[in-house]
Amino acid sequence: MDRNFAGQLAQLCPTGSKAIIDGIADNAHLLDQSGINTPIRLRHFLARVCVETGGLRSLEENLNYSAQRLTQVWPNRFPTVAAATPFAKNPQKLANSVYGGRLGNFKPNDGWTFRGSGLLQNTGRENFELVEDGTGLPVVDQPELLRTFPGALEAATIFWTKRNINALADKNDVAGVCKKVNGGTNGLADQKIWLAKAARIWPDGAVIDFGAASNALPHPVSPQPVQPDQPAVPIQAQPPQPASPASVPPIPAPAEPAPPIAAPEPPPVVPPKQSKAGPIAALIALVGMAIAGFWHHITDLFWSVF
Repeated sequence: MDRNFAGQLAQLCPTGSKAIIDGIADNAHLLDQSGINTPIRLRHFLARVCVETGGLRSLEENLNYSAQRLTQVWPNRFPTVAAATPFAKNPQKLANSVYGGRLGNFKPNDGWTFRGSGLLQNTGRENFELVEDGTGLPVVDQPELLRTFPGALEAATIFWTKRNINALADKNDVAGVCKKVNGGTNGLADQKIWLAKAARIWPDGAVIDFGAASNALPHPVSPQPVQPDQPAVPIQAQPPQPASPASVPPIPAPAEPAPPIAAPEPPPVVPPKQSKAGPIAALIALVGMAIAGFWHHITDLFWSVF
């Protein structure tokens, strides 16, 4: 999973389900493969997904309405509170009433079985069949696959691609995207709010990088700073670009090796100074010897006379 992308999704939807955020980030290669890999396409896709999922909080349609609310959501079917009361707080009965006999549903419980599911709330048997044809997932027999991952995202990307909604996103046609997904303009005001939030996270020029989950290369464009009124999120670093030859500083020549330091020469040997007492002592010794010899000679002469 690319943690940076997961963090950006969490910034977009602070109260979103961690399971849904991680499910999208874990399977982000499906976005790349469907061409939902530029800032403007990703913004429009996620803005509509946020409308359909209540801000990435649920993968199935919430049909637990009060009677008063039912008169607002389906005014033609429930013109009065009295008409809506039997269906209030009864999701299964409501689904079979409002979806039964249409959208490819023909079995008694099809309305509930094929209630809005997935990131774009695919609704009705025919839309589930479309998902199955496109993905190979057996969602008609196992509709819960659309309420888990990767089916939820895979179904949404196929739905988006089949209707060529990327082209509307490229034109920044918010109403057109809404109509292609919803069939009308339900949720258009909320979609515009989500789109503005997404634009602060993935502005024009931002790098769209789905990390290790992606099977394709990211689109290298310059990132732009997050608006100051939004919590800060890590910005994907621009991949390092090779510098032009002119911008590369010259490589300095290797310094010449320093000359070896000569060992200090030993100091000259100075012969010890001759003491002045030496010659004097020798002279005294010679004089002494001479006197002794002379005395010995005198003595011998004296004894020879006498």
